[in-house]
Amino acid sequence: MVTSMFLLISALILMVNAQCRFEDSPIGDLIFFIFRCYSFSKTPKTYTDASNYCHSINQNLAVVHNSQQNNFLFLKVFNSPRFPDNVRARSESSNGKFWIGLSRSSINSPFVWDDGTSLGWTNFDQNLPKDSLFVFESTVNGKWATLDGTQVLDTVCSYQLNSTTKPSVTCLFMVDMQSSGITQTAISTYQAYYIFAQTVAGKLNDQSNFSGYLDNFGYSGGLADHQEYPADLYTDFSNIAFPIDGIDDDIDLDLKDVDASLNTAQWTPHVDDQTCMIFFSAAPEAMYGGSSIQHTYDSFTTVIGVLFGAATSIPGLTDPIVASTLSDADAEAVVQKLLESLPSL
Repeated sequence: MVTSMFLLISALILMVNAQCRFEDSPIGDLIFFIFRCYSFSKTPKTYTDASNYCHSINQNLAVVHNSQQNNFLFLKVFNSPRFPDNVRARSESSNGKFWIGLSRSSINSPFVWDDGTSLGWTNFDQNLPKDSLFVFESTVNGKWATLDGTQVLDTVCSYQLNSTTKPSVTCLFMVDMQSSGITQTAISTYQAYYIFAQTVAGKLNDQSNFSGYLDNFGYSGGLADHQEYPADLYTDFSNIAFPIDGIDDDIDLDLKDVDASLNTAQWTPHVDDQTCMIFFSAAPEAMYGGSSIQHTYDSFTTVIGVLFGAATSIPGLTDPIVASTLSDADAEAVVQKLLESLPSL
């Protein structure tokens, strides 16, 4: 039985091998002919870290819709010569297991796949209780069971060959909180700018595999300088707090200095995604002190401008988006402008 299944899987691999990335492993859905590719992380992770890892490479934590896909993973993880010895040793142990992309929000909620599809075919081990939220597959028998997600297991990601690929972008949000003074009214205005920037980030994350950072030109307790920017996943980006410590009372990077700083800034760690910057400005042109913002930098290939407040232009950037109402429509216009401006993949 195992030999026959292995031969069937081998035939399917030959059929679709040219369509998966070279390092990934293909398997076809025999019923609907919807092909799916799987990739494997060599580093064990918790469930949340595994899911975040797969999303960061434009994939989902492994989606398994039928027995052919399930047995492919079971045999592949169990036999793969691509894995280092330590990974194969974990898989070949009597306790070998890896995360798949099936979870639920609570004990009484239905299981849902990581790509949002509902649960149909299942392979739960009937000898084990389904009393936790996160699902793994055994490398011993291909059966599924649940854990609480804190365990560090091997990780399998997946993607469909016929799915529309989202761009992966790492983007710096430079948000002007330096132009209005330190009155309580100004602070409220800055908060509105910050909320708008986060709205843009949320919409960009919906349409891309987004990571990045939010800077505000000023002092930041969490940022030593303006030269080394962390590439935070959206879950971390969205939790960047309103920088009350970084507004006009303690400027360490004025508008006239921003261009020079951006020329030497870099992402840490280095990223190979599409890189970009959205420059949100409320400043009159005189505050730039004769400097300008370039339409591209070494670490920020695509740069677009956004105007709010009393700003009418950004020196060096043409056709900025005017966010006059800080509305959802304004945020969507910013995202569409950015995506249309990205170089072709």
